Amino acid sequence: MKRVNLWLTGLLILFTVACRNQKQEPITDVNALPIRQYVYEVMKFFYLWHDRIPTNINPNNFSTPEALLEAMLFRPTDRWSYIVRDNGATAAQLQTGSTQGFGFVWGLDREQNLRLVLVHPNSPAEDARLVRGMRVLSVNGTVINQGATNIPRFDNTVVLSVQDASGAIRQVELQARNFNMRGVTLREVKQVAGRKVGYLVFSIFTQSSVQELDEAFSFFRSENVNELVLDLRYNGGGTPEAALHLASLIAPNAAGRRFLQYQHNSRNTQRNTELVFKTVTNGLNLNRVFILTTSNTASASELIINGLHPFINVQTIGTTTHGKFVGGYVFTHREGYSLVPICFQSVNANGDTFANGFEPSFRATDDRTRPFGDLNENLLAAALHFIANGSFSGYVQTARLEDDRIDEQLLYAEDNAIRRLPIIGKLE
Repeated sequence: MKRVNLWLTGLLILFTVACRNQKQEPITDVNALPIRQYVYEVMKFFYLWHDRIPTNINPNNFSTPEALLEAMLFRPTDRWSYIVRDNGATAAQLQTGSTQGFGFVWGLDREQNLRLVLVHPNSPAEDARLVRGMRVLSVNGTVINQGATNIPRFDNTVVLSVQDASGAIRQVELQARNFNMRGVTLREVKQVAGRKVGYLVFSIFTQSSVQELDEAFSFFRSENVNELVLDLRYNGGGTPEAALHLASLIAPNAAGRRFLQYQHNSRNTQRNTELVFKTVTNGLNLNRVFILTTSNTASASELIINGLHPFINVQTIGTTTHGKFVGGYVFTHREGYSLVPICFQSVNANGDTFANGFEPSFRATDDRTRPFGDLNENLLAAALHFIANGSFSGYVQTARLEDDRIDEQLLYAEDNAIRRLPIIGKLE
């Protein structure tokens, strides 16, 4: 087997040697196999839970690769492996953030109204001056009810009627197009009790987001930032290389120490290796960091929390994270399929993982009625309260604790633009 290169970009075009059945007979070009046989061979060799695959699986008995994959998965533990016929879009998204769509994410607020909760930079939604917190009143002429159970289907064009914080209503027509999602959605500096607080909303870990992070932290250093609030509430993951880079910028004193270790199945123990904190030039050298989380905080975002824990004080604010402690590789097949099976789990410098997610240091509810950076937005306000007062004691929330359930009510306008990816690696 070729070695795994853990300079991770999230791409895998093919693998040229695999192992078949118990005899491990070599396959010289597995990518030439029909898709169902390809899925079978990849899963039998690389799948983290390969020993839990039913022994009576015959790939020829399944009409689709999707049905075959489902039959091979270790449920309910594995919630993340998937296959999609996307002609390489999954790999492209991990590399550059490239996607096609409108560039917004919407969800329900505590009153069950439909709100825009995230607007991607460079997208049609941003071009139309849509912002987080706007209420969506109608979609293609359909007035949206409480609970948003009547959203009509739409394809490449959508007409939204939206209401902003002032109560003004306007109608916008969006055309789906290709755009590159930026990891850095917002960067600002707040002044609280004599402290300069960097606020960074980071929405996706891609290879191209490394440069964005360098620019953001260079800005923070120029502003003499001495506290950081990292907003990962909707960040579902991406490449560990970008996660490693972000962690290294937050804790440069950890350079050379373990960020994470990969643990593969018994057939791939030679791939068990680790990523170590890098030496960076724009690091903030912080003693603590505040990270804003929801149940949509997953995978590479959770790597940040887990990897930093042994080295600095990590205060998490929000609700319990997703618990995606495992990762995989993107296998792209000549017929246009991307297969993303779970292939490894990860642990930090203390050997800790996070199968149950991370419980917050302070439980607070995502306030979807306010834009990012609003000083009264519930999660950010809690972090600033701690910085000003030395604890969360006395903080009065702007959204009720019993509304934690809205975390699970995040509705996605465009699946391809915000697919929840596992930790992804490049196999060479």
